[in-house]
Amino acid sequence: MKKLFNSILTIACMFLIGACAKIDPQFALKSDSKTLTSLQVNFADGTGGFHPTTPEPYGSNITVEIPWYYPEGSYKETSLDSLFVTGTIPNSSIMMPSFGLTNLSSPKSYTLKAQNGETQVYKITAVRKKSNKAEIVSFKLKEADINGVVVNNKVFIPYTDVNLSNQTAIVELSYYAKISPDPSAAHDYSKPVKYTVTADDGTTKEFSVELGTPVKLAKGFSAVKKLWSKSSGDLGFEDYRQLSIAISGDYFVLPNSNEWVGGSSIKYYNRKTGATAGNLNVTGVNGIYAVANDSKGKIVGINNLYAGNNVCLYVWDNVNAAPKLLARTTDWSTVAGAFYGRKVAVYGDLSANAIIMATTDGKNVGGANNVLKWTVQGGQIISQDPEVITYSKTYDYVAKAVPTGALPTSDFYFVSNSPAFMNYVNGVSESIQYSFNSSFINNPRGNIGGAAYFEFNNAKYFAVDDASAYSSAMHIFDVTDPAKISTSTSSGDYAAFHVFDGSADYIASPSPNWNVTGDIAIGNVSADGYTMTVYFLVTNGGVVAYELSCIDPNGF
Repeated sequence: MKKLFNSILTIACMFLIGACAKIDPQFALKSDSKTLTSLQVNFADGTGGFHPTTPEPYGSNITVEIPWYYPEGSYKETSLDSLFVTGTIPNSSIMMPSFGLTNLSSPKSYTLKAQNGETQVYKITAVRKKSNKAEIVSFKLKEADINGVVVNNKVFIPYTDVNLSNQTAIVELSYYAKISPDPSAAHDYSKPVKYTVTADDGTTKEFSVELGTPVKLAKGFSAVKKLWSKSSGDLGFEDYRQLSIAISGDYFVLPNSNEWVGGSSIKYYNRKTGATAGNLNVTGVNGIYAVANDSKGKIVGINNLYAGNNVCLYVWDNVNAAPKLLARTTDWSTVAGAFYGRKVAVYGDLSANAIIMATTDGKNVGGANNVLKWTVQGGQIISQDPEVITYSKTYDYVAKAVPTGALPTSDFYFVSNSPAFMNYVNGVSESIQYSFNSSFINNPRGNIGGAAYFEFNNAKYFAVDDASAYSSAMHIFDVTDPAKISTSTSSGDYAAFHVFDGSADYIASPSPNWNVTGDIAIGNVSADGYTMTVYFLVTNGGVVAYELSCIDPNGF
Protein backbone atom coordinates (compact mmCIF):
# COMPACT_ATOMS: atom_id res chain seq x y z
CA MET A 1 0.00 0.00 0.00
CA LYS A 2 3.01 2.30 0.22
CA LYS A 3 2.84 2.56 -3.57
CA LEU A 4 -0.70 3.91 -3.25
CA PHE A 5 0.39 6.39 -0.56
CA ASN A 6 3.32 7.62 -2.64
CA SER A 7 1.01 8.28 -5.60
CA ILE A 8 -1.35 10.25 -3.39
CA LEU A 9 1.59 12.22 -2.03
CA THR A 10 2.73 13.02 -5.57
CA ILE A 11 -0.73 14.26 -6.51
CA ALA A 12 -0.86 16.34 -3.31
CA CYS A 13 2.49 17.95 -4.18
CA MET A 14 1.25 18.78 -7.69
CA PHE A 15 -1.83 20.35 -6.16
CA LEU A 16 0.26 22.46 -3.80
CA ILE A 17 2.47 23.65 -6.65
CA GLY A 18 -0.62 24.60 -8.64
CA ALA A 19 -2.01 26.37 -5.60
CA CYS A 20 0.88 28.83 -5.70
CA ALA A 21 -0.65 30.57 -8.73
CA LYS A 22 -1.82 34.09 -7.86
CA ILE A 23 -5.54 34.75 -7.47
CA ASP A 24 -7.08 38.17 -8.04
CA PRO A 25 -7.67 39.50 -4.48
CA GLN A 26 -11.25 40.48 -5.29
CA PHE A 27 -12.08 36.81 -5.88
CA ALA A 28 -10.05 35.36 -3.01
CA LEU A 29 -12.44 34.22 -0.27
CA LYS A 30 -10.93 32.95 2.96
CA SER A 31 -12.63 30.04 4.65
CA ASP A 32 -14.50 30.57 7.91
CA SER A 33 -14.52 26.83 8.69
CA LYS A 34 -13.53 26.10 12.30
CA THR A 35 -15.32 22.87 13.16
CA LEU A 36 -13.58 20.10 15.08
CA THR A 37 -14.58 16.51 14.28
CA SER A 38 -13.50 12.94 15.08
CA LEU A 39 -11.88 13.78 18.41
CA GLN A 40 -10.18 10.83 20.07
CA VAL A 41 -8.00 10.41 23.15
CA ASN A 42 -5.49 7.58 23.57
CA PHE A 43 -2.93 6.70 26.16
CA ALA A 44 0.67 7.59 25.33
CA ASP A 45 1.36 4.02 24.10
CA GLY A 46 -1.46 4.25 21.53
CA THR A 47 -3.95 2.09 23.41
CA GLY A 48 -7.42 3.33 24.31
CA GLY A 49 -9.41 5.22 21.71
CA PHE A 50 -11.89 7.26 23.77
CA HIS A 51 -14.49 9.62 22.30
CA PRO A 52 -16.34 12.63 23.74
CA THR A 53 -19.43 11.90 25.79
CA THR A 54 -21.55 13.99 23.38
CA PRO A 55 -21.81 13.37 19.63
CA GLU A 56 -20.79 15.74 16.85
CA PRO A 57 -21.16 18.63 16.35
CA TYR A 58 -19.17 19.31 19.50
CA GLY A 59 -19.92 22.27 21.71
CA SER A 60 -17.22 24.48 23.18
CA ASN A 61 -16.94 22.22 26.25
CA ILE A 62 -15.91 18.63 25.49
CA THR A 63 -15.70 15.87 28.07
CA VAL A 64 -13.88 12.59 27.47
CA GLU A 65 -14.31 9.78 29.98
CA ILE A 66 -11.25 7.64 30.67
CA PRO A 67 -11.93 4.25 32.29
CA TRP A 68 -10.70 3.80 35.84
CA TYR A 69 -8.92 0.59 34.85
CA TYR A 70 -7.33 -0.25 31.50
CA PRO A 71 -7.28 -2.56 29.68
CA GLU A 72 -10.82 -3.59 30.53
CA GLY A 73 -10.81 -6.57 32.86
CA SER A 74 -7.53 -5.61 34.49
CA TYR A 75 -7.04 -3.68 37.72
CA LYS A 76 -4.36 -1.41 36.28
CA GLU A 77 -5.38 2.14 37.24
CA THR A 78 -5.20 4.85 34.62
CA SER A 79 -3.78 8.37 34.79
CA LEU A 80 -4.69 11.62 33.01
CA ASP A 81 -1.23 13.17 32.93
CA SER A 82 -0.04 11.64 29.66
CA LEU A 83 -2.78 11.39 27.04
CA PHE A 84 -2.56 11.70 23.27
CA VAL A 85 -5.26 13.86 21.66
CA THR A 86 -6.14 13.65 17.96
CA GLY A 87 -8.92 15.21 15.92
CA THR A 88 -9.84 16.41 12.45
CA ILE A 89 -9.79 20.11 11.63
CA PRO A 90 -10.48 21.92 8.32
CA ASN A 91 -7.50 21.99 5.96
CA SER A 92 -7.36 25.79 6.06
CA SER A 93 -7.43 26.12 9.86
CA ILE A 94 -4.85 26.00 12.65
CA MET A 95 -5.22 24.45 16.12
CA MET A 96 -3.37 26.31 18.90
CA PRO A 97 -1.73 24.61 20.70
CA SER A 98 -1.39 21.61 18.41
CA PHE A 99 -2.98 18.33 19.39
CA GLY A 100 -0.67 15.56 20.59
CA LEU A 101 0.68 14.30 23.89
CA THR A 102 -0.65 16.40 26.74
CA ASN A 103 -1.48 16.47 30.44
CA LEU A 104 -5.27 16.46 30.96
CA SER A 105 -5.20 16.22 34.74
CA SER A 106 -6.97 19.57 34.49
CA PRO A 107 -9.08 20.94 31.60
CA LYS A 108 -7.16 22.31 28.64
CA SER A 109 -8.33 24.88 26.11
CA TYR A 110 -7.54 24.75 22.40
CA THR A 111 -8.21 27.56 19.92
CA LEU A 112 -9.14 26.63 16.36
CA LYS A 113 -8.38 29.53 14.02
CA ALA A 114 -10.12 29.63 10.65
CA GLN A 115 -8.40 30.90 7.50
CA ASN A 116 -10.30 34.20 7.76
CA GLY A 117 -9.07 34.74 11.31
CA GLU A 118 -12.24 33.77 13.19
CA THR A 119 -11.66 31.50 16.19
CA GLN A 120 -13.46 28.80 18.15
CA VAL A 121 -12.27 27.73 21.61
CA TYR A 122 -12.70 24.10 22.65
CA LYS A 123 -12.11 23.18 26.28
CA ILE A 124 -11.32 19.49 26.69
CA THR A 125 -11.88 17.86 30.06
CA ALA A 126 -10.78 14.31 30.81
CA VAL A 127 -12.54 12.48 33.63
CA ARG A 128 -11.62 9.12 35.13
CA LYS A 129 -14.74 7.04 35.50
CA LYS A 130 -15.48 3.68 37.05
CA SER A 131 -17.53 1.28 34.95
CA ASN A 132 -21.31 1.72 35.03
CA LYS A 133 -21.94 -1.60 33.32
CA ALA A 134 -24.25 -3.80 35.33
CA GLU A 135 -25.16 -6.59 32.93
CA ILE A 136 -25.59 -10.32 33.03
CA VAL A 137 -23.55 -11.41 30.02
CA SER A 138 -24.37 -15.11 30.22
CA PHE A 139 -26.34 -17.37 32.54
CA LYS A 140 -26.28 -21.17 32.84
CA LEU A 141 -27.98 -23.58 35.22
CA LYS A 142 -25.08 -25.80 36.26
CA GLU A 143 -26.75 -29.09 37.23
CA ALA A 144 -29.37 -28.99 34.48
CA ASP A 145 -26.75 -27.85 31.90
CA ILE A 146 -29.22 -25.33 30.45
CA ASN A 147 -28.20 -21.95 29.03
CA GLY A 148 -30.45 -18.99 29.64
CA VAL A 149 -31.13 -16.27 27.07
CA VAL A 150 -30.52 -12.71 28.30
CA VAL A 151 -33.00 -10.13 26.97
CA ASN A 152 -32.78 -6.67 28.50
CA ASN A 153 -33.40 -7.20 32.23
CA LYS A 154 -34.71 -10.76 31.95
CA VAL A 155 -33.02 -14.13 31.66
CA PHE A 156 -35.21 -16.77 30.06
CA ILE A 157 -34.71 -20.44 30.89
CA PRO A 158 -36.19 -22.61 28.11
CA TYR A 159 -39.07 -24.82 29.22
CA THR A 160 -37.81 -28.25 30.28
CA ASP A 161 -38.86 -31.45 32.06
CA VAL A 162 -35.78 -31.21 34.29
CA ASN A 163 -36.46 -30.42 37.94
CA LEU A 164 -35.27 -26.86 38.47
CA SER A 165 -36.16 -26.52 42.15
CA ASN A 166 -32.59 -26.90 43.43
CA GLN A 167 -30.14 -25.44 40.91
CA THR A 168 -26.96 -23.43 41.11
CA ALA A 169 -25.95 -21.08 38.31
CA ILE A 170 -22.79 -20.04 36.50
CA VAL A 171 -23.07 -16.35 35.70
CA GLU A 172 -20.81 -14.06 33.67
CA LEU A 173 -21.14 -10.38 34.55
CA SER A 174 -19.84 -7.13 33.16
CA TYR A 175 -16.27 -6.53 34.26
CA TYR A 176 -16.02 -5.35 37.90
CA ALA A 177 -19.73 -5.93 38.58
CA LYS A 178 -21.16 -7.92 41.49
CA ILE A 179 -24.40 -9.89 41.86
CA SER A 180 -26.74 -10.57 44.74
CA PRO A 181 -27.95 -13.03 45.93
CA ASP A 182 -25.12 -15.47 45.24
CA PRO A 183 -25.99 -17.55 42.14
CA SER A 184 -23.59 -20.29 43.25
CA ALA A 185 -26.06 -21.04 46.05
CA ALA A 186 -29.00 -23.27 45.11
CA HIS A 187 -32.28 -21.58 44.10
CA ASP A 188 -35.66 -22.73 42.86
CA TYR A 189 -35.82 -21.71 39.19
CA SER A 190 -39.23 -23.25 38.61
CA LYS A 191 -40.45 -19.80 39.60
CA PRO A 192 -38.90 -16.35 38.97
CA VAL A 193 -35.67 -15.57 40.83
CA LYS A 194 -34.65 -11.93 41.27
CA TYR A 195 -31.05 -10.72 41.10
CA THR A 196 -29.43 -7.32 41.57
CA VAL A 197 -26.26 -6.55 39.61
CA THR A 198 -24.13 -3.67 40.89
CA ALA A 199 -21.58 -1.95 38.66
CA ASP A 200 -18.20 -0.72 39.87
CA ASP A 201 -19.54 2.86 40.14
CA GLY A 202 -22.57 1.73 42.17
CA THR A 203 -25.11 1.64 39.32
CA THR A 204 -27.61 -1.17 39.88
CA LYS A 205 -29.84 -3.17 37.57
CA GLU A 206 -32.51 -5.69 38.51
CA PHE A 207 -32.83 -8.97 36.63
CA SER A 208 -35.51 -11.63 36.71
CA VAL A 209 -34.64 -15.23 35.81
CA GLU A 210 -37.76 -17.09 34.71
CA LEU A 211 -39.08 -19.80 32.43
CA GLY A 212 -39.89 -18.63 28.93
CA THR A 213 -38.98 -18.68 25.26
CA PRO A 214 -37.86 -15.53 23.43
CA VAL A 215 -39.65 -14.76 20.17
CA LYS A 216 -37.86 -13.68 17.02
CA LEU A 217 -38.96 -10.82 14.86
CA ALA A 218 -40.51 -11.99 11.61
CA LYS A 219 -37.69 -10.28 9.73
CA GLY A 220 -34.40 -8.60 10.47
CA PHE A 221 -32.77 -7.50 13.72
CA SER A 222 -34.20 -5.53 16.63
CA ALA A 223 -31.05 -4.27 18.33
CA VAL A 224 -27.33 -3.68 17.84
CA LYS A 225 -24.97 -3.85 20.81
CA LYS A 226 -21.34 -2.74 20.75
CA LEU A 227 -19.39 -5.58 22.34
CA TRP A 228 -16.01 -3.86 22.43
CA SER A 229 -13.76 -1.38 20.66
CA LYS A 230 -9.98 -1.75 20.37
CA SER A 231 -7.58 0.89 19.09
CA SER A 232 -4.65 0.26 16.76
CA GLY A 233 -2.37 0.45 19.80
CA ASP A 234 -4.40 -2.20 21.64
CA LEU A 235 -4.13 -4.55 18.67
CA GLY A 236 -0.49 -3.91 17.80
CA PHE A 237 -1.14 -2.42 14.35
CA GLU A 238 1.60 -1.17 12.06
CA ASP A 239 0.69 1.75 9.80
CA TYR A 240 -0.95 0.73 6.50
CA ARG A 241 -0.62 -3.01 7.22
CA GLN A 242 -4.04 -4.12 8.53
CA LEU A 243 -6.28 -3.99 5.45
CA SER A 244 -8.66 -6.96 5.78
CA ILE A 245 -10.31 -9.10 8.43
CA ALA A 246 -11.75 -12.63 8.59
CA ILE A 247 -13.65 -14.63 11.23
CA SER A 248 -12.82 -18.23 12.14
CA GLY A 249 -14.41 -19.97 15.11
CA ASP A 250 -13.73 -17.96 18.26
CA TYR A 251 -11.20 -15.70 16.53
CA PHE A 252 -10.78 -12.87 14.08
CA VAL A 253 -7.80 -12.82 11.75
CA LEU A 254 -5.69 -9.84 10.58
CA PRO A 255 -2.86 -10.20 8.05
CA ASN A 256 0.08 -7.81 8.24
CA SER A 257 -0.05 -6.80 4.57
CA ASN A 258 3.18 -5.55 3.03
CA GLU A 259 4.00 -6.05 -0.65
CA TRP A 260 7.60 -4.97 -0.11
CA VAL A 261 8.51 -7.74 2.34
CA GLY A 262 8.64 -11.46 1.51
CA GLY A 263 6.81 -14.13 3.46
CA SER A 264 3.53 -13.62 5.31
CA SER A 265 2.53 -12.60 8.82
CA ILE A 266 -1.04 -13.15 10.08
CA LYS A 267 -2.23 -12.68 13.65
CA TYR A 268 -5.45 -13.94 15.18
CA TYR A 269 -7.34 -12.53 18.16
CA ASN A 270 -10.07 -13.65 20.56
CA ARG A 271 -13.21 -12.27 18.98
CA LYS A 272 -15.05 -12.04 22.30
CA THR A 273 -12.45 -9.79 23.93
CA GLY A 274 -10.10 -8.56 21.18
CA ALA A 275 -7.08 -10.04 22.99
CA THR A 276 -4.16 -11.32 20.88
CA ALA A 277 -4.32 -15.12 20.70
CA GLY A 278 -1.61 -16.30 18.29
CA ASN A 279 -0.12 -16.37 14.81
CA LEU A 280 -1.47 -18.27 11.83
CA ASN A 281 0.74 -20.99 10.35
CA VAL A 282 2.06 -19.46 7.11
CA THR A 283 4.57 -22.16 6.16
CA GLY A 284 5.21 -22.02 2.42
CA VAL A 285 2.88 -19.06 1.90
CA ASN A 286 4.33 -15.88 0.43
CA GLY A 287 2.82 -12.42 0.18
CA ILE A 288 -0.67 -12.88 1.67
CA TYR A 289 -2.36 -9.51 1.25
CA ALA A 290 -6.04 -9.96 2.11
CA VAL A 291 -8.21 -12.56 3.84
CA ALA A 292 -11.89 -13.49 4.08
CA ASN A 293 -13.90 -16.35 5.58
CA ASP A 294 -16.54 -18.76 4.33
CA SER A 295 -19.74 -19.62 6.20
CA LYS A 296 -18.00 -22.35 8.22
CA GLY A 297 -15.03 -20.25 9.33
CA LYS A 298 -12.47 -21.43 6.79
CA ILE A 299 -10.00 -18.66 6.00
CA VAL A 300 -9.11 -17.74 2.42
CA GLY A 301 -6.02 -15.67 1.70
CA ILE A 302 -4.88 -14.14 -1.59
CA ASN A 303 -1.29 -13.20 -2.39
CA ASN A 304 -0.11 -10.06 -4.21
CA LEU A 305 1.76 -9.27 -7.41
CA TYR A 306 5.17 -9.10 -5.75
CA ALA A 307 4.84 -12.59 -4.29
CA GLY A 308 5.92 -13.67 -7.80
CA ASN A 309 3.93 -16.88 -7.76
CA ASN A 310 1.06 -16.00 -10.11
CA VAL A 311 -2.30 -15.39 -8.45
CA CYS A 312 -2.64 -17.81 -5.53
CA LEU A 313 -5.45 -18.60 -3.12
CA TYR A 314 -4.67 -20.40 0.14
CA VAL A 315 -7.10 -21.85 2.67
CA TRP A 316 -6.85 -22.57 6.39
CA ASP A 317 -9.53 -24.84 7.91
CA ASN A 318 -9.14 -22.99 11.22
CA VAL A 319 -6.57 -20.87 13.06
CA ASN A 320 -4.60 -23.96 14.12
CA ALA A 321 -4.44 -25.51 10.66
CA ALA A 322 -1.63 -25.49 8.12
CA PRO A 323 -2.32 -23.61 4.87
CA LYS A 324 -3.34 -25.47 1.71
CA LEU A 325 -3.02 -24.17 -1.83
CA LEU A 326 -6.53 -23.77 -3.21
CA ALA A 327 -5.76 -22.24 -6.61
CA ARG A 328 -2.79 -20.97 -8.63
CA THR A 329 -3.29 -19.32 -12.01
CA THR A 330 -1.34 -20.63 -14.98
CA ASP A 331 -0.01 -17.14 -15.83
CA TRP A 332 -0.51 -13.42 -15.17
CA SER A 333 -3.13 -12.88 -17.85
CA THR A 334 -6.03 -12.67 -15.38
CA VAL A 335 -4.53 -9.55 -13.81
CA ALA A 336 -2.68 -8.27 -16.90
CA GLY A 337 0.39 -7.62 -14.81
CA ALA A 338 -1.50 -5.20 -12.53
CA PHE A 339 -1.44 -5.19 -8.73
CA TYR A 340 -4.16 -7.34 -7.19
CA GLY A 341 -5.22 -8.81 -3.86
CA ARG A 342 -6.18 -5.69 -1.90
CA LYS A 343 -9.62 -7.23 -1.29
CA VAL A 344 -11.09 -10.74 -1.32
CA ALA A 345 -14.62 -11.94 -0.45
CA VAL A 346 -16.30 -15.34 -0.08
CA TYR A 347 -19.93 -16.45 -0.12
CA GLY A 348 -20.91 -19.99 0.83
CA ASP A 349 -19.19 -23.12 2.19
CA LEU A 350 -15.83 -24.11 0.69
CA SER A 351 -16.59 -27.74 1.59
CA ALA A 352 -19.72 -27.56 -0.59
CA ASN A 353 -20.53 -24.62 -2.88
CA ALA A 354 -18.97 -21.17 -2.77
CA ILE A 355 -17.94 -18.13 -4.81
CA ILE A 356 -14.65 -16.32 -4.20
CA MET A 357 -14.06 -12.83 -5.62
CA ALA A 358 -11.02 -10.55 -5.71
CA THR A 359 -10.07 -7.40 -7.60
CA THR A 360 -7.13 -5.81 -9.36
CA ASP A 361 -6.20 -2.15 -9.26
CA GLY A 362 -8.35 -0.01 -11.56
CA LYS A 363 -7.81 1.60 -14.93
CA ASN A 364 -7.64 5.07 -13.39
CA VAL A 365 -4.20 4.16 -12.03
CA GLY A 366 -3.06 1.95 -14.90
CA GLY A 367 -4.54 -1.27 -13.50
CA ALA A 368 -6.58 -3.95 -15.23
CA ASN A 369 -10.03 -3.05 -13.75
CA ASN A 370 -10.70 -6.78 -13.35
CA VAL A 371 -12.87 -8.81 -11.02
CA LEU A 372 -11.57 -12.37 -10.51
CA LYS A 373 -14.20 -15.01 -9.73
CA TRP A 374 -13.50 -18.59 -8.64
CA THR A 375 -16.32 -21.14 -8.32
CA VAL A 376 -16.30 -24.01 -5.81
CA GLN A 377 -18.79 -26.85 -6.35
CA GLY A 378 -19.02 -30.00 -4.26
CA GLY A 379 -15.97 -28.87 -2.30
CA GLN A 380 -13.80 -28.68 -5.43
CA ILE A 381 -12.59 -25.54 -7.18
CA ILE A 382 -13.77 -25.65 -10.79
CA SER A 383 -10.71 -24.01 -12.31
CA GLN A 384 -7.32 -22.83 -11.12
CA ASP A 385 -7.81 -19.81 -13.37
CA PRO A 386 -10.68 -17.53 -12.36
CA GLU A 387 -13.39 -16.15 -14.55
CA VAL A 388 -12.33 -12.60 -15.40
CA ILE A 389 -14.85 -9.76 -15.44
CA THR A 390 -13.55 -6.42 -16.69
CA TYR A 391 -15.65 -4.00 -14.68
CA SER A 392 -17.60 -1.43 -16.68
CA LYS A 393 -16.86 1.55 -14.44
CA THR A 394 -13.28 2.66 -13.83
CA TYR A 395 -11.82 3.14 -10.39
CA ASP A 396 -8.50 3.80 -8.65
CA TYR A 397 -6.59 1.38 -6.40
CA VAL A 398 -9.02 -0.12 -3.92
CA ALA A 399 -12.22 -1.92 -4.91
CA LYS A 400 -14.12 -4.90 -3.56
CA ALA A 401 -16.43 -7.37 -5.30
CA VAL A 402 -18.81 -9.07 -2.86
CA PRO A 403 -20.82 -12.14 -4.00
CA THR A 404 -24.41 -12.60 -2.78
CA GLY A 405 -24.76 -16.30 -3.58
CA ALA A 406 -22.83 -19.53 -4.12
CA LEU A 407 -23.79 -20.06 -7.78
CA PRO A 408 -21.72 -18.96 -10.79
CA THR A 409 -24.72 -16.83 -11.82
CA SER A 410 -25.21 -15.14 -8.44
CA ASP A 411 -25.37 -11.34 -8.37
CA PHE A 412 -22.65 -9.37 -6.62
CA TYR A 413 -21.89 -5.95 -5.19
CA PHE A 414 -19.02 -3.83 -6.43
CA VAL A 415 -17.62 -1.09 -4.20
CA SER A 416 -14.96 1.46 -5.12
CA ASN A 417 -12.99 3.44 -2.55
CA SER A 418 -12.15 6.30 -4.90
CA PRO A 419 -14.08 7.52 -6.73
CA ALA A 420 -16.65 6.35 -4.20
CA PHE A 421 -19.49 4.27 -5.65
CA MET A 422 -21.44 1.13 -4.78
CA ASN A 423 -23.26 -0.94 -7.41
CA TYR A 424 -25.40 -4.07 -7.45
CA VAL A 425 -24.40 -6.17 -10.46
CA ASN A 426 -26.25 -8.88 -12.38
CA GLY A 427 -24.26 -12.10 -12.14
CA VAL A 428 -25.21 -13.24 -15.63
CA SER A 429 -25.09 -10.11 -17.78
CA GLU A 430 -22.47 -8.42 -15.53
CA SER A 431 -24.40 -5.18 -15.96
CA ILE A 432 -25.13 -2.71 -13.15
CA GLN A 433 -28.70 -3.18 -11.91
CA TYR A 434 -28.83 -0.66 -9.08
CA SER A 435 -26.51 1.96 -7.61
CA PHE A 436 -26.39 3.46 -4.15
CA ASN A 437 -27.39 7.11 -4.14
CA SER A 438 -24.54 9.57 -3.64
CA SER A 439 -26.45 10.74 -0.55
CA PHE A 440 -26.80 7.26 0.95
CA ILE A 441 -25.85 8.80 4.30
CA ASN A 442 -25.81 12.33 5.68
CA ASN A 443 -22.46 14.13 5.52
CA PRO A 444 -20.38 11.22 4.16
CA ARG A 445 -16.64 11.28 4.78
CA GLY A 446 -16.09 10.73 1.07
CA ASN A 447 -14.56 7.25 0.68
CA ILE A 448 -15.66 3.64 1.07
CA GLY A 449 -13.00 1.64 2.87
CA GLY A 450 -14.75 -1.74 3.03
CA ALA A 451 -18.05 -3.57 2.68
CA ALA A 452 -19.75 -6.88 3.43
CA TYR A 453 -22.98 -8.63 2.46
CA PHE A 454 -24.82 -10.89 4.91
CA GLU A 455 -28.17 -12.52 5.64
CA PHE A 456 -29.85 -12.69 9.02
CA ASN A 457 -33.36 -13.69 10.11
CA ASN A 458 -35.03 -13.59 6.68
CA ALA A 459 -33.43 -10.31 5.66
CA LYS A 460 -30.43 -9.28 3.54
CA TYR A 461 -27.96 -6.58 4.52
CA PHE A 462 -25.04 -4.62 3.15
CA ALA A 463 -22.56 -3.15 5.64
CA VAL A 464 -20.42 -0.23 4.47
CA ASP A 465 -17.42 1.64 5.84
CA ASP A 466 -17.84 5.41 5.44
CA ALA A 467 -14.22 6.55 5.57
CA SER A 468 -11.73 9.38 5.48
CA ALA A 469 -8.02 9.46 6.23
CA TYR A 470 -8.81 10.50 9.81
CA SER A 471 -11.84 8.45 10.86
CA SER A 472 -14.32 5.83 9.69
CA ALA A 473 -17.76 4.60 10.75
CA MET A 474 -19.87 1.58 9.80
CA HIS A 475 -23.41 1.68 8.45
CA ILE A 476 -25.82 -1.18 7.67
CA PHE A 477 -28.52 -1.09 4.98
CA ASP A 478 -31.46 -3.42 4.42
CA VAL A 479 -31.08 -4.63 0.81
CA THR A 480 -33.66 -7.43 0.96
CA ASP A 481 -35.30 -5.65 -1.96
CA PRO A 482 -32.42 -4.57 -4.23
CA ALA A 483 -34.66 -1.93 -5.80
CA LYS A 484 -34.35 0.01 -2.51
CA ILE A 485 -30.58 0.40 -2.95
CA SER A 486 -30.91 3.84 -4.53
CA THR A 487 -32.80 5.22 -1.50
CA SER A 488 -31.49 8.63 -0.44
CA THR A 489 -31.54 10.40 2.92
CA SER A 490 -34.43 12.57 1.72
CA SER A 491 -36.72 9.60 1.08
CA GLY A 492 -39.54 8.66 3.41
CA ASP A 493 -38.30 5.06 3.19
CA TYR A 494 -34.82 5.96 4.41
CA ALA A 495 -35.28 4.85 8.03
CA ALA A 496 -36.30 1.36 6.89
CA PHE A 497 -33.32 1.27 4.51
CA HIS A 498 -30.57 2.66 6.79
CA VAL A 499 -31.02 0.25 9.70
CA PHE A 500 -27.81 0.97 11.63
CA ASP A 501 -25.82 4.18 11.97
CA GLY A 502 -22.42 3.67 13.60
CA SER A 503 -21.34 7.31 13.38
CA ALA A 504 -21.10 7.64 17.17
CA ASP A 505 -18.75 4.64 17.26
CA TYR A 506 -16.34 6.02 14.68
CA ILE A 507 -12.75 4.81 14.76
CA ALA A 508 -10.16 7.56 14.48
CA SER A 509 -6.76 6.93 12.91
CA PRO A 510 -4.16 8.77 15.04
CA SER A 511 -1.70 8.16 12.21
CA PRO A 512 -3.74 9.33 9.19
CA ASN A 513 -4.92 6.49 6.95
CA TRP A 514 -4.14 8.21 3.65
CA ASN A 515 -5.01 5.05 1.73
CA VAL A 516 -8.48 5.19 3.36
CA THR A 517 -8.69 1.43 3.72
CA GLY A 518 -10.49 -0.95 6.06
CA ASP A 519 -12.86 -3.91 5.94
CA ILE A 520 -15.89 -5.62 7.48
CA ALA A 521 -16.27 -9.30 8.41
CA ILE A 522 -19.31 -11.28 9.46
CA GLY A 523 -19.44 -13.94 12.18
CA ASN A 524 -21.83 -16.89 12.13
CA VAL A 525 -25.39 -16.74 13.45
CA SER A 526 -25.55 -18.17 16.98
CA ALA A 527 -26.74 -21.76 17.43
CA ASP A 528 -30.11 -20.57 18.77
CA GLY A 529 -30.51 -18.18 15.82
CA TYR A 530 -30.96 -15.12 18.03
CA THR A 531 -27.71 -13.23 17.43
CA MET A 532 -24.80 -12.71 15.07
CA THR A 533 -21.66 -10.57 15.12
CA VAL A 534 -20.13 -7.99 12.78
CA TYR A 535 -16.51 -6.82 12.96
CA PHE A 536 -15.42 -3.45 11.59
CA LEU A 537 -11.74 -2.79 10.82
CA VAL A 538 -10.09 0.58 10.11
CA THR A 539 -6.50 0.64 8.88
CA ASN A 540 -4.28 2.56 11.35
CA GLY A 541 -7.35 2.84 13.59
CA GLY A 542 -8.62 -0.36 15.21
CA VAL A 543 -11.57 -2.75 15.33
CA VAL A 544 -15.11 -2.53 16.71
CA ALA A 545 -17.25 -5.62 17.37
CA TYR A 546 -21.05 -5.49 17.25
CA GLU A 547 -23.75 -8.02 18.13
CA LEU A 548 -27.04 -8.01 16.21
CA SER A 549 -30.11 -9.52 17.91
CA CYS A 550 -33.38 -10.53 16.26
CA ILE A 551 -35.25 -11.12 19.54
CA ASP A 552 -38.52 -9.25 19.82
CA PRO A 553 -38.11 -7.41 23.15
CA ASN A 554 -41.87 -7.46 23.67
CA GLY A 555 -42.70 -10.95 22.45
CA PHE A 556 -42.34 -13.85 24.89
